Amino acid sequence: MTLVDKFVTHVISESSFEEMDRIYLTNRVLARVGDGVLEVETNLDKVIDLKDQLVEEAVRLETIEDSQTEREILGAELMNLVTPCPSQVNRDFWATYAQSPEQAIANFYQLSQKNDYIKLKAIAKNIAYRVQSDYGELEITINLSKPEKDPKEIAAAKLVQASNYPQCQLCLENEGYHGRVNHPARSNHRIIRFEMAGQEWGFQYSPYAYFNEHCIFLDGQHRPMAISVRVLSVYWLL
Repeated sequence: MTLVDKFVTHVISESSFEEMDRIYLTNRVLARVGDGVLEVETNLDKVIDLKDQLVEEAVRLETIEDSQTEREILGAELMNLVTPCPSQVNRDFWATYAQSPEQAIANFYQLSQKNDYIKLKAIAKNIAYRVQSDYGELEITINLSKPEKDPKEIAAAKLVQASNYPQCQLCLENEGYHGRVNHPARSNHRIIRFEMAGQEWGFQYSPYAYFNEHCIFLDGQHRPMAISVRVLSVYWLL
């Protein structure tokens, strides 16, 4: 089976797309990777591995530049195809939550791994070990997962016109964001919305986890971080 056929088959089996959508999905992949990938065969089976090969083919075909930024943008766009839209993710989460909060969270965690938002391959590169100290046992972690930009990309980022959108990397505005040289690709990013203490919050996982199930709670409103009595009272509601 060809690389594109295998990837599209995964998309159909792991999303709300149906067999009738196969031609449409094939054309969406070709639009981003290039028509030259159509006859490429593969022995790979896992959807993330197939995505990685599609990205490599896009570089080979010169559809994208051979840069970390371009690779991440294309990879996120491809995995967005296997990711339900934000409203569906939230509907599924809260419907499950009503029966089992633990299962709802487990399902969202699984989705965030399956669609490669949580970078399992990269996280596996981290080094962790335990040492004894005067204060008890400590776990030391050397984070090798988050990719560093090369000098060319660093120079290119300085030339990019300043943008206040998204306002920061921990805003709701990141959900589905295409990405650019100075802001990460988030096409496959999803956030669970909820209300707490009378305001909107978001719940997401960290793509480059420092510890197991590393998650983040986001204020629905972009504003400076502050530690106050109100913040601590909200913390105890979690």
